[in-house]
Amino acid sequence: MHAHTFAIALLMAALAPSANALPHWIWRANSTPMEPVALHHAFKTSAKLKSARLRLVTEFAMMRLSINGKTVATAEPFGPVVELDAKPLLRAGRNEIWLIGKGIAGFPAVALQLDLVHADGKKQTIATSPKWQTAKTGAKVANSGDLGLEKWWTLPPLVIDETDDYDQWKRASKAKAGTTPDTFRLLPGFKAELLRSAGKDEGSWVSIAFDPQGRLTVAREDKGLLRYTFSKEHKKIVKTETINDDLRECRGLLYAHDSLYVNANNSKGLYRLRDTNGDGRFDEKKLLHKSEGGVGHGRNDLALGADGKIYAIHGDSVNLPEGIPNRTSPLRKKFQPFRKNEGHVLRMDANGSHKEIFCAGMRNPYGIAFNTDGEAFTYDADAEFDMGTPWYRPTQVKHLTSGADFGWRAVTGSWPPYFPDHPDNTPATLDIGKGSPTGVKFGTQSNFPADYQKALYILDWTYGRILAVHLIPRGSTYMGAAEVFLRGQPLNVTDLGFGPDGAMYFVTGGRKTQSALYRVKYTGPHTQPRPLTTQEMRREKQGRLLRQHRGAAESFHKGNKEFPDYIHLILASDPAVERAWRIAFEHNPQNMDLGFPLPEAFMLSAHHERLTAKANILAPEKTSTLLANWLSAKQDWPRLPPSAQLAFIDLCRRSLERHKLSEATHGLIRATLQPHFPSTSARVNQALAPLLIELAPGNAVPQTIRLLEASANEQERIYYLFHLRHAKTGWTPESRRTFFRVLNDSETFLGGRGLPQALKKIRADALSTLDDAEKKELAKVINQKPALPPLPDLTGRKLVKQWQPADFKGALDFDGAQRDLANGKKMFHTAMCSRCHRHGREGYPIGPDLTHVASRFGRTDLLGEILEPSKTIAENYQTTILYLKDRRQLAGQVIPNLDYRSPTLQLAENPLYPDKITRIPKVNITKRAHSKTSIMPPGLLNLLSKKEILNLLAWLEHGG
Repeated sequence: MHAHTFAIALLMAALAPSANALPHWIWRANSTPMEPVALHHAFKTSAKLKSARLRLVTEFAMMRLSINGKTVATAEPFGPVVELDAKPLLRAGRNEIWLIGKGIAGFPAVALQLDLVHADGKKQTIATSPKWQTAKTGAKVANSGDLGLEKWWTLPPLVIDETDDYDQWKRASKAKAGTTPDTFRLLPGFKAELLRSAGKDEGSWVSIAFDPQGRLTVAREDKGLLRYTFSKEHKKIVKTETINDDLRECRGLLYAHDSLYVNANNSKGLYRLRDTNGDGRFDEKKLLHKSEGGVGHGRNDLALGADGKIYAIHGDSVNLPEGIPNRTSPLRKKFQPFRKNEGHVLRMDANGSHKEIFCAGMRNPYGIAFNTDGEAFTYDADAEFDMGTPWYRPTQVKHLTSGADFGWRAVTGSWPPYFPDHPDNTPATLDIGKGSPTGVKFGTQSNFPADYQKALYILDWTYGRILAVHLIPRGSTYMGAAEVFLRGQPLNVTDLGFGPDGAMYFVTGGRKTQSALYRVKYTGPHTQPRPLTTQEMRREKQGRLLRQHRGAAESFHKGNKEFPDYIHLILASDPAVERAWRIAFEHNPQNMDLGFPLPEAFMLSAHHERLTAKANILAPEKTSTLLANWLSAKQDWPRLPPSAQLAFIDLCRRSLERHKLSEATHGLIRATLQPHFPSTSARVNQALAPLLIELAPGNAVPQTIRLLEASANEQERIYYLFHLRHAKTGWTPESRRTFFRVLNDSETFLGGRGLPQALKKIRADALSTLDDAEKKELAKVINQKPALPPLPDLTGRKLVKQWQPADFKGALDFDGAQRDLANGKKMFHTAMCSRCHRHGREGYPIGPDLTHVASRFGRTDLLGEILEPSKTIAENYQTTILYLKDRRQLAGQVIPNLDYRSPTLQLAENPLYPDKITRIPKVNITKRAHSKTSIMPPGLLNLLSKKEILNLLAWLEHGG
């Protein structure tokens, strides 16, 4: 970078656009592919910031982000949006942001948004725009439009918190009719109406479908199908009839090919019903597929693919069918614990012929739907039992592609075989969080506004929600965000569809609850769809091309097919395309030599897939040679992009797991990885730790213990405890004490019913590595449980002063090592900090862990947080105000239940007595709000002298 470039940046710097302005996609004009590009911007900000949230995303480009000269993140062309807290990186006055990288394919572009909230509440947004500068003299910034469909960028995270009632559906068991729509929360411009409540003889409803005549077929939970005929213009139901009375629990209904296809869960089969004589009755019933297994997570929805085939989705109670082609990797049975039952998709012709397993590895995906690109999606269930563990997966939207394996193996209550996640598993499109997935549909046939016609609607039975998922192409797959479209209680939604009138229809039911049929219409103004931005058009074009590339690879997801000899030239940057080729090679190992990339080509994580395939296919001795040659060429692996670093480590891990490698190869792996552990990246550390604990425990165990002690993240701590539990060497008495002390803190960890069992097993495995002498030496710490420190003895203490930050002007410039640290530790208890906070071995872990607080706050800021706790409040430590049905209001800290399905909420009303809990039935809570007052009370230091306060600050920095 030239000095005059910086000068230009300073001269051109200006305050950012107004808050909430969308960033623009920018790049350097007239740059060539793979040519380095540098973009930068300078701005001013105040000394005091409440928050600074930064988001960064690229398209077809790799960009490194630097703030004020410090490199802080890398955005990858097909990676997720980079999100980080930029507050510690900013300074009062002038700041500079640099984006440095290069395009790798298509039409490169980058977008960044930094949202600042100042201490006085004013907001400021810094966003990429044509006003940004390039580092190349005379070069201009090319602008390809703003983000266009802004919802994927601006929507806040979905939140299900402790006040949300998991048991809301039970209220529908006692209801006599459907919940009134007047109580629903809907997006503006939409209106819901109740069309019909199920009568006593109409059962509970689980799925719906419109037939070609516009009539609605409704499946009963017990058995049979109902058909409702609407009046002209669909104003009301004028006719009710039963059209089947023997098929049991038909979770999937599909009208296609002049037939009604029915996935009958309790009848354990997929049937085709036909009206052969045109009298409006189904007189032919044919079983197309009989499936084995249970019925809990059973035979679910059906959809018609763009190829005219029938797609049937199943949960993990259903056995994978045998004797039919399977498009997933044939090596799944060889390398992973394999079970005969897992969530999967079957594909077949209209008459039930040419069946094949399309994709698998899911838990309980209920619905399936295709978008206008002909791509299939589902909403899959979580394993709530594992909540709180590092192997927990939330409910997820998944893009269903040929051969995809999402990693679920129908187990819980034991160490999961898919932990840790790795590239053998297809990543999900979007994490949703807690919920209970049922039906899904795209709004393609609706008369909603354009953005909502494109949305995927997913149903959450447990919490009574319909979510709108907004997706945009991301290479050959998609990314996006979700918002709550509609919510009610009770509203145990089971399925939805779009009628001939363009409205959304949905039903409630399941578990024998009261069912109802609702309609949602758009009543807002109809406007013309906005024109696509330049970047959106480029993205669509590139997405079509990459989907074609993926389709070419997917055509080889069956054995005994010869690849074209130019396949070695096809090395895509899109991970989904390369994943499809890996599966193709594993189906056709005879073609392997055509697809092996040179080590120099390993620029992106996608490129490791063919190496993975070759390592999977080769004999063990040849794998050792391959891995040794590749390791020798990749000594600079930490310079790779983040995803490629993880892919590199993962290839080492799976080679060790799956093959008997030579000792020389073991040594080469150690020599390659050990010098870079620990890393500055938490994800890299978590990838390296298990490998090195196995290969080099003498160094790795003490290093991992330091990471364990430094982490304040619950899942990360459990992760390190899990991988340390079997280590027999590398320990000192002190590190053993640290291990069990952190494990003892597990009683304050939060999660599902399986978390205590997992922690118990970690303890048992760790104890089994100790001899009798070690158990005796560590007995005190092994059996020690977290205990709330006693209230301090304040006898003789009086009010010194109502301290303010200004009282310490000039006093904070001291040598902490020269302060009285023992007195500082004493003040930690005297000021009652220890009643809520842990610092080293002192205190009780309810509030934020303060062990490493000095690395996050300077002295001035740390003192300010203590003296004025309500000035900036972390969201998870705000005082919660609960409004109850009996008109009472309660305030305090919500203490999460170990099992989120508990019908009661726990509230600690007095922050100095966090162990005294008030339990409130969630059904009695009408509203939840946050107070602007912190849980932490003010004035805690008013009984301390200035000297004692400075000692406390010094101890927080150096003690513990």
